[in-house]
Amino acid sequence: MQNTTKKKLGELCTITTGKLDANAMKSEGLYPFFTCAEDVYRIDSFAFDTEALLVSGNGANLGYIHYYKGKFNAYQRTYVLSNFIEDIHYIQIYLEAYLHKRIALEKSTSNTPYIVLATLAEMPIIIPSIKIQKDISNKILILKSKLITEIHIHNCYKDMRQFLLSQMFI
Repeated sequence: MQNTTKKKLGELCTITTGKLDANAMKSEGLYPFFTCAEDVYRIDSFAFDTEALLVSGNGANLGYIHYYKGKFNAYQRTYVLSNFIEDIHYIQIYLEAYLHKRIALEKSTSNTPYIVLATLAEMPIIIPSIKIQKDISNKILILKSKLITEIHIHNCYKDMRQFLLSQMFI
């Protein structure tokens, strides 16, 4: 691809981790609490007030990525990527496409697989012009939105089917 550069992820953003244990969550908390799970939990305090990508640093969902903008908190093994100098949505799309390959090569294993900071910070990212970044991220965001709508419609049809089947055999 012409007019592209390659930079390390650590050059494109700040990478840190949350500081809390996973059991710090509160079911009725005021703020989102990101752990290494796909689900987002709640907590009563926030440590971050920013636009960020949150990357699961260990466990079964190793490498799972959340996008969030606002006040939130994070588990100690969740990487918080913020202060991006390139389009955050482009970087998210790039990570979703290539991070799992990198993790497969570099993950450390014990009872629970995990990654270290260098796995993210040293990851090479191909950076096209900001216009191309925005074009890519806009198209992918539109497709994700359509996919969410289609999944919702599919689930409604499944519920309707289940209801109709239950009515047939009363």
